[in-house]
Amino acid sequence: MIQFRYSLEKYRGSKSRFICPNCNKKEFTRYIDNVTKTYLDDVVGKCNRLEQCGYHYTPKQFFDSNGIKRQLFSYKISPEPPKEVYFFDESILLQSLHSEERKSNLFHFLSQFFNKKDVESTFEKYLIGYSAYWKNSVIFWQIDIENKIRAGKIMQYDPSSGKRDKRKFCWKKIDDKNKEMQQCFFGVHLLKYFPNYKVGIVESEKTALICDLYFDDEIVWLASGGLKGLNENKFKDLVGKKVILFPDLSSKNSKENAFDSWKSKADFFANRFKIDLEINNYLELFASDLDRENQEDLGDFILRNIVK
Repeated sequence: MIQFRYSLEKYRGSKSRFICPNCNKKEFTRYIDNVTKTYLDDVVGKCNRLEQCGYHYTPKQFFDSNGIKRQLFSYKISPEPPKEVYFFDESILLQSLHSEERKSNLFHFLSQFFNKKDVESTFEKYLIGYSAYWKNSVIFWQIDIENKIRAGKIMQYDPSSGKRDKRKFCWKKIDDKNKEMQQCFFGVHLLKYFPNYKVGIVESEKTALICDLYFDDEIVWLASGGLKGLNENKFKDLVGKKVILFPDLSSKNSKENAFDSWKSKADFFANRFKIDLEINNYLELFASDLDRENQEDLGDFILRNIVK
């Protein structure tokens, strides 16, 4: 089987992330030699801050710059057998749910803008978990259309500003080495209960919750989990649906424009799966330069509108 000899290291927690040589943030993924299982030079890799930094120095660029001749691919290896998808036990999710005694910072923040009972209802619908991993943090469970629990993302928010603490993020641990996590859209389990609703997709889980609280339209709000969160496996669940994408704003200096990136993917997946798919350009039309610089999203616009 033809394989690339060098590939970006798979995420294995903070130990697989390094200081980026360009932006000096610990968001750098290094290239690994799949034969020797060793890293290349310290500067060979890709920064995960795609819009803010965009640094990407490939093995080919490194070898060309240093006059090194190296075969980049075409060696043969036996393909690894595909691993089974890991599913969490339902009891773990049920034990994590919010209660009157346990409320996350995100719950308290949203309760400043929406009726507390409505926030409770939305948290129950999306099965939002509470975590003590960081005090009053939140678990965004990814539950597929068969109600199987595929992933749990733990995140921390400031209770006053609602801003995410980017240093405090991790996945619920998977200890079975013979199985792997395969993500789905956050909120996709709701399609089973609202089969005739349209589908709105935003990047952030928090924004999906805000949209569910704010809009009365018959839309199931899903979250991709980030700019790169649109992929083929996830879109397989949306065949036959009317889907609208709501990408975040990108600053003028961003290495990758979110709207253009999602527009390209929208065109591809619409043809690939025969989905009625469009991309909403409201933010692109009405955002200010400051909005773009802050890389705001639909949720930011909604909360600002509520305050006004």
